[in-house]
Amino acid sequence: MLELLAPAGDMESLKAAVLNGADAVYLGGKEFSARQSAANFDRVELIEAVRFCHAYNVKVYVTINTLLKNTELKGALDYASFLYSIGVDAVIVQDLGFLHLLRRYLPNFEVHASTQMTAHNLDSVEMLYDLGVKRVVLSRELSLDEIKYISKNTRAELEMFVHGALCISFSGQCLMSSIIGGRSGNRGRCAQPCRLEYSLNNKRAYHLSPKDLSTLEFIDKIKELGVYSLKIEGRMKRPEYVATVVSAYRAAIDGKLEKSHIKDVTQIFNRGGFTSAFMFKRQGSEMMSYKKPRNWGTYLGRVTNVRGDFARVKLDAPLNDGDGVEVFDRGVGVVVANMKKDGKVVKSASQGQEVEFYLKGAKRGDILYKTSDAELIDRAKESFSRKDVERVPIDAYIKVKKNEDIVLRIRDIYGDEVEVKSEPPEVAINKPITLEKLKDSLSKTKDTPYLLTNLTADLDEDVIIPVSRINSIRREGIEKLLDKKQNKREEIKIHFNLEKKIKKDKMNLILITGRQDIVEGVYDYFDEVYFGGDNLRINNGDIESLINKGINVNLWIPEIVLEEEKKIKEEILSLKDNGVKSALCGNLGMYKYLIEKGFDVKLDKGFNIFNSVSTEVLNNAGSLISYELNLKEIKDLVECTNADTMLFIYGRIKMMVSRQCFIGSSKDEGREECGLVCQNKIHYLKDRMNEEFLIVPDRYCRNHIYNSKILCMLEDIREIYKTGAKYLVVHFLDEKVDEARKISRAFREAVDMLNNNEFIQTENIKEVLDMLKGKITKGHYYRGVL
Repeated sequence: MLELLAPAGDMESLKAAVLNGADAVYLGGKEFSARQSAANFDRVELIEAVRFCHAYNVKVYVTINTLLKNTELKGALDYASFLYSIGVDAVIVQDLGFLHLLRRYLPNFEVHASTQMTAHNLDSVEMLYDLGVKRVVLSRELSLDEIKYISKNTRAELEMFVHGALCISFSGQCLMSSIIGGRSGNRGRCAQPCRLEYSLNNKRAYHLSPKDLSTLEFIDKIKELGVYSLKIEGRMKRPEYVATVVSAYRAAIDGKLEKSHIKDVTQIFNRGGFTSAFMFKRQGSEMMSYKKPRNWGTYLGRVTNVRGDFARVKLDAPLNDGDGVEVFDRGVGVVVANMKKDGKVVKSASQGQEVEFYLKGAKRGDILYKTSDAELIDRAKESFSRKDVERVPIDAYIKVKKNEDIVLRIRDIYGDEVEVKSEPPEVAINKPITLEKLKDSLSKTKDTPYLLTNLTADLDEDVIIPVSRINSIRREGIEKLLDKKQNKREEIKIHFNLEKKIKKDKMNLILITGRQDIVEGVYDYFDEVYFGGDNLRINNGDIESLINKGINVNLWIPEIVLEEEKKIKEEILSLKDNGVKSALCGNLGMYKYLIEKGFDVKLDKGFNIFNSVSTEVLNNAGSLISYELNLKEIKDLVECTNADTMLFIYGRIKMMVSRQCFIGSSKDEGREECGLVCQNKIHYLKDRMNEEFLIVPDRYCRNHIYNSKILCMLEDIREIYKTGAKYLVVHFLDEKVDEARKISRAFREAVDMLNNNEFIQTENIKEVLDMLKGKITKGHYYRGVL
């Protein structure tokens, strides 16, 4: 069965999802959830949520899908143990170390890999399965063909997004909110800078704001993919949204989709229409909501005249009292009341009619959109809040015999059955209990998810039971059935702590770049060199040429590997034959392939190493620690692991990688045949503070956004040394060769001095600091993230 998975930001949204046809819901608790701005569920509410959902045979998945610091691991494990004990069906995770701990301490708890794990190729899905994940939530960037290929060849269950907001970056690889404002998307606090206005090629627009995804009209194609679960995004959305969207997708899956469903889903929330994202082809500008990043609603009509604060409007769609109306993108809006047609107050008006209503600030010619539909909202709310909402049918059997315990059996439509007993009835003196009286009392289930539809009784004619006892037996039976459905388990006490290790290695300097001219110019200053990366259009040369020149160089594989996968695998085999034994890898799937081929692998930023356990999950020769930890947290991480660790100490921090081409799309292009309008050069995205972020395209038309400032810890190298990290990473992106040489020489001097327990600011170090003055950031080394 194809599972329809719905979001629940609070209890009302959860009921909206269940009562409108969801097969499962995903939700977050107050702890460790990637949607910290949602209402979320406390522990008491979580128990209530599980009991309610399980009564309807709906599964509950709880998110612990944030990166976890050392200090948080024990609390997260205890929380997971609580979730396991109350019957939660699965937990959704992002953190690699936490996944490892779950498998160790809660081996029977089903684990799903969040889309934050950036699984987008077959090998990454298979790697996660090998690590103990049952289900993998795929990246939103995949085409239907790519999903189908993974589905046909994996052992894991697959889950894909079918509706809702899109992250323009590959999820799990976005640091934009974190770097700009200190609010980490990897920690559930994304400030959504992608929904802000930027200037690109002198064109100001919402260049990073995509439309929402909708797949309603091609669910039949999705059914053919072999995926297990279809996921609707929206834990931040109101319950009426959840009800509307879930009911539409339920109809689509069941083959009962009507035009009214599409109309309702469009009205409840859209950003200038919908997109199928990358499911069929690159959509370029058609994918983006350039004019407005929020809900557009649906086109209503134009203002034909203005009289004071009242606007006369020619309607292109029906309008009712209570509907929300807005002048497009001007912040002028109103909830319609006392609408007039031909001078008379009316409650509703039809398409083609002219009406007048209060709309202060409107101008003649303004385009109006209906941003909310009162009738739709009322209908959606009724589906989950009316008193006679759909409840689960139950059959009951009751035996009431003299000198025997009263027996009540309750069975729901899913086949679950419970039995309760009570002391024998009394002999009736004048008014014996009747079948009708029993049925009346046993039917009083309106405060539960159940509805009595059939009662069978084995009843002596001369017995009596007080109504209070019948009610008590009913309540006990319902409670016992709910308990059984909840699937409670024993809460496992977890004894976990991290121990400090005593070790101190000398620091080594690593170069990473995709430019052959840089390698040739600075090679002598580094202990190790890794070449390749994102195959950016500004890169030059190739690794084979460097090897042929006698330069000892290793392979650098980025976090995103899609179209180039076959080519990279061929390159790995060729390099192995040429004696290359090491690689720096950011992709989980390519890690799997490299290890199988006998390479020593260092883990790059794509693995989001946030705690000591994460450094030891995979067989590796070093782990690059997340850019989001501060010096104190890094020191704690390094001290509690036996694995080698790496720190990024120079270069532009990559804040985002997107399969969308912002450059081409901004020129109304960016599709498969775009004529390379990016012109093989760096473009700049300018924000409202006039900061310019580099957009660098790669040869597969993905765009990489880098910070406007350069991370440089040369001045603070002594603090870096105190962390105990073994490797320090320098990345050259757009530097001139002579600049790179000066920077490399300065870092070499600094590292060599510190390895000899000394340090002074040499003239070379001072020259570099002066050269970079005003361009430097210290990233999160001093501030960190919450």
